Amino acid sequence: MTVSRFARVLRKVFFTAVALVSLCLGGVVCLMCQVLAGRDAPTYRVDGHVVSHERGALPVGGDDDAVSHTIAVDAGNRRYRITAVSAGLDLPPGQPVALDVSTADGAVAYLHAGGGVVDLRPGVVRPVLLIVAALLALGAVYFGAVRLNVYPPVATWLALALGAVLAPVAVFVRL
Repeated sequence: MTVSRFARVLRKVFFTAVALVSLCLGGVVCLMCQVLAGRDAPTYRVDGHVVSHERGALPVGGDDDAVSHTIAVDAGNRRYRITAVSAGLDLPPGQPVALDVSTADGAVAYLHAGGGVVDLRPGVVRPVLLIVAALLALGAVYFGAVRLNVYPPVATWLALALGAVLAPVAVFVRL
């Protein structure tokens, strides 16, 4: 095998690896954008009452005294089961509650009971950190590919710009 043929084979393998890594990192960005979009999706209100309440020990962050609360809420035609480490879920059976249910995925976003509100949405720190890390890794992959002359620079930056524009559009169209 000559050096030029070896270089062409290596370039094809590297091109495929860069494409696959880019696809995976772009998927992470899209998925985390979808998580953030679903977190703040519109909600609708459902009234119901607590049917059952269970307490369980749940070690959180080294705290062995943390207690998880699991309640079942009967909302007429549907029954919701909610588990969280929150004193706001310490509700007796029969307590009337109102649930704000997400239109994106049907998950309970807020629970209103006795004048208090419990926020049950997932946090934003992990998705934002994953988006930043994936974009930095994607930039490093493209920078390395351009430096090794696998891609022409114009094609690389056009593909990156097109992906950055289309990824959020695809996520919001899905919602």
